[in-house]
Amino acid sequence: MNNFMNLFAVFVMFIQIQIALSQAIQAPPGSNLVQQLCKRNRYQALCISTLNLDPRSKTSNLQGLASISLDATTKKFNVTLTYLISVLKNVTRREEFETYGTCIEEYGAAVDRFLPAVVADLKAKKYSEAMSEMKDVVAKPGYCEDQFAGQSPLTARNKAVHDIADMTADIIKTL
Repeated sequence: MNNFMNLFAVFVMFIQIQIALSQAIQAPPGSNLVQQLCKRNRYQALCISTLNLDPRSKTSNLQGLASISLDATTKKFNVTLTYLISVLKNVTRREEFETYGTCIEEYGAAVDRFLPAVVADLKAKKYSEAMSEMKDVVAKPGYCEDQFAGQSPLTARNKAVHDIADMTADIIKTL
């Protein structure tokens, strides 16, 4: 009987070790995934702060983190588009009207057409299509910036929007 108890104790200890090892290897989604993902991103600090701001990141897998990043990008585009529309209301010169109007068209295309297409492509796991659409999204702030011929009052805004979109593109590339 004593040998049986010793054998049983060894068996229980073996099971406990196996459970502990499997839990160490399979960290919960999102726990260290944000750090690993953002380490490979060109915008590492922006990536970490953007993803960690969203509570969903703690339990998300890679696809979930891409969706969180895409949500943040969409929000940034919407905020900038709203700002551009408010500025346009106060423009009096024709050249400024055309310049801001072009920016509104570019940002509007991203918000209305390209970003929803990326969302749909991610849900359908069509990652190459999502990347193709994201390339267009990333380019939109640059097209707006080009309208000002080097004297843009929107440089900081356009850069912030570009960077978060490019960060999101980097995340989608990993899928």
